[in-house]
Amino acid sequence: EDFKAWSQHSGEEFLYVLKGSITVLYGLDKFVLNAGESIYYDSVVEHLVTSAGNEPAQVLAVVYTPN
Repeated sequence: EDFKAWSQHSGEEFLYVLKGSITVLYGLDKFVLNAGESIYYDSVVEHLVTSAGNEPAQVLAVVYTPN
């Protein structure tokens, strides 16, 4: 069984796909990103990041959370 946990917190996130593909569910929007593509978003909006397809993905993630 796949467990997919949505996240929602203060701050911002930047994701850069190094290898493979990912799916980013952001509120009601869905984005599919491939190697070399990036996304930046306000993480107060509910979001979920998963690998797109069956292959593993590698992502550089920079997460800012205010004190």
